Amino acid sequence: MSLPSNTSPASGGCAGFTRRRALVAAALLALPGCGAIGPRSGPEVERHPEAGAPHWDYDADGPVRWPVIDGRYSACGSGARQSPIDLGHPTRVEPAEHIDIEYGSVPSLELVNNGHTIQANLPAGTGRHIVVDGRRFALSQFHFHAPSEHIVDGVGAAMELHLVHVADSGAVAVLAVLLEVAGQRSAFGEVLAELPQVGSTRTVGTVDLRTVLPSDHAQFRYEGSLTTPPCTEGVAWTVLRHPVTVTPDELDRYRVRFPHTNRPAQALNGRPVVLAGG
Repeated sequence: MSLPSNTSPASGGCAGFTRRRALVAAALLALPGCGAIGPRSGPEVERHPEAGAPHWDYDADGPVRWPVIDGRYSACGSGARQSPIDLGHPTRVEPAEHIDIEYGSVPSLELVNNGHTIQANLPAGTGRHIVVDGRRFALSQFHFHAPSEHIVDGVGAAMELHLVHVADSGAVAVLAVLLEVAGQRSAFGEVLAELPQVGSTRTVGTVDLRTVLPSDHAQFRYEGSLTTPPCTEGVAWTVLRHPVTVTPDELDRYRVRFPHTNRPAQALNGRPVVLAGG
């Protein structure tokens, strides 16, 4: 989906949160009135790259150069709440502080090669969503990075799945799943079986999104940004602690198209990271 650049957060305030929830609320800016998200564009929240947007990539025009490619990308260099991060040394909270994940089957997916990754767009009105501290975010699309962008105590995974959700206000929440290589079957068999060329699309039939998540929803949560230009901050991140698997063939197929599509870990700058569950 494409979001208008002038979207602003819903009105409201954070005063109603109890002391018990203060730590989690501090870790998640994407709550009514707790902070503006500002303009958004790029493959994290759009079906296709923005028309006329400056070229960026993960090589010559990679993460080090993103801040100087265009003024709209300045947050990639000056932002203090950037993603991804190293999730090591979190503060533990009660498992009841989990976000709610309301997933199930979707009738189809539109796979797009946007030049940066493979993105799967959901049809409108599927009802698949997450609830973060009482706020509903509808699932719009998911896409992949390889190797993983988030790391734990300096250790990453083979790939990372980003499920991108948008609230009615335009606020963004991302649910991330770390992917390890194992076995000969995975939940991504249909999606990663045949990858479209740049600018092309392919339609996949019914997919049960519950199968792309681990059974244990223990989760890291923090406030961050988009991991691609324009690196907009104010994104509510949830990274599931336990990985799921992709097959060696699926990883190889992706990396033939995209040898590496990960932004390095960014400075934490004192942000709280919480871990709910074991």
